[in-house]
Amino acid sequence: RVGHDAKMRQIVMACVAAAGVGFVAQPGREWRMARSAALSEVIERVFNGASGIGEIGEACAESVVWEDMASTTYVGRSSVEEMFERKFPEGSRLAVERVGGNATTGGFTWRREAVGDAKRYGLRGTTFLRLDEAGLICYARECSEPIAKIGELLEGALKAATRGEPGRELSGSFERKTPTTASAIVEYLWREAYPNGATPDVALGLFADDILYEDFNYPTPFVGKAQAKEFFEAFDIPGVAFVPLEISGGDAACCFAWKILVNGADGPSGLSFYQVDDRGKVVYVRDISAPAPAPLQRLAALADPILRVFTPRPAP
Repeated sequence: RVGHDAKMRQIVMACVAAAGVGFVAQPGREWRMARSAALSEVIERVFNGASGIGEIGEACAESVVWEDMASTTYVGRSSVEEMFERKFPEGSRLAVERVGGNATTGGFTWRREAVGDAKRYGLRGTTFLRLDEAGLICYARECSEPIAKIGELLEGALKAATRGEPGRELSGSFERKTPTTASAIVEYLWREAYPNGATPDVALGLFADDILYEDFNYPTPFVGKAQAKEFFEAFDIPGVAFVPLEISGGDAACCFAWKILVNGADGPSGLSFYQVDDRGKVVYVRDISAPAPAPLQRLAALADPILRVFTPRPAP
């Protein structure tokens, strides 16, 4: 299992390398990442290496499906290579922030940077990956932040669309549990507790007091359990259901794809990334709903092809 986990990290880093971060490629078109006991050391080497784009194909299966939720779905290795070439012109790179997963599924959070300039960053996002039996990427879902932050508007729109709908039946028919791994927490909250009448306090009980909760429909993150509580309660709306589609493995962190049902019909879809601390409490969340249609992203890419935002932000 340890070997499989290392392979997953290698593939994620290969994906990162293809997006403009350094990598180590061996003769014969075989991949071998720089060896290190710590992932952080591998990432540091990758950041400091030579940049490259086209080699993303080496990490992908021939029939890979790459779902870019800000544009379209790319099918096939060459199509994905061409997409990365367009997305990452010379001088740009993708900086990995957090990585989670198990042997075959996982994901990572990222931000765009200019090569040689770590003081500012641009567009942020999350990518979900699934590997085939050969250890190659066979499916990816990529979700980047919306340029316009419409959290309060979205909240109001959902409440208007579901006005008159009966509230969720708070039956309490679920069993109260305290899972401590990232994937188990996600499975419990979104496939067991909430569909069976859980209230926001159930999720809050699994959150760390100092949780950092990023929902990219809002301009600033929710810091601490009190702010997270306000956010959860605001979106506990009758007629709105949060449905996980695929949840990666991962003890320390995991990534999952989801959609929202509004009055039973498909609504927004997106990705989330959960990370737990050493006590098994959720200490970090990133939620991104698909920015589709995404005309502002396209305009931002024209204005600044490197960072793809209108106003770069200082790095923390």
